[in-house]
Order: sequence, then structure tokens, then C-alpha cells
Amino acid sequence: PCITQEVFVPNVFTPNGDGINDIFKFEYNYTLTNFELYIFNRWGNKVYDVTSKTGNIAWDGKNFKGVECPAGTYFYVIKASGKDGTEYEKKGNVSIFR
Repeated sequence: PCITQEVFVPNVFTPNGDGINDIFKFEYNYTLTNFELYIFNRWGNKVYDVTSKTGNIAWDGKNFKGVECPAGTYFYVIKASGKDGTEYEKKGNVSIFR
């Protein structure tokens, strides 16, 4: 099933170091667990991924090497498991403004 009301994902963040909206993170229903987050650039290349059993995952706008990704639109895939064993997935895009 698709994650719909179980997860709220913002569509913009501004990792510019001002302490406001610097991290891409999402809110989720606490019946979900075992999260995976994948971030892809506009060419479909994976620039970041992270997993967590608790859902406390976020992206700071940097790639695997710790280099800031340029401003633009990126695509995410979020996968999670329900505590009942149901698998969920949500896809979308997020823009970085610097």
C-alpha cells in the first residue's frame, strides 16, 4: 500500500545554516517502523540513503561524500513497515532552496 495519511512529507527545505527548515524530515504515524529513505537527483542517481527502526531519519542536503547538493528538485522514496507487517511506500519530490 501507499503511505498516505501515515506520513507527512514537506516539499521544500532550505539547508543554509540559519537554523530554520535546514533538514528534510517527515512526520509519521507511530504505527510505522523500519524506515528507509532514498534520495535521487534529477538524473535518477542516488545521492543519499538512510535506514532506521524508529523513523528518526532526515537529510541535510548533502550527498554520500558530505558535499552539499545543488539547489533544485530531488526525488525521494520512503519505505516503512506497519507494526502489523504491512509494507508501505511513498514517492515524491522535494526542492532544495539555498
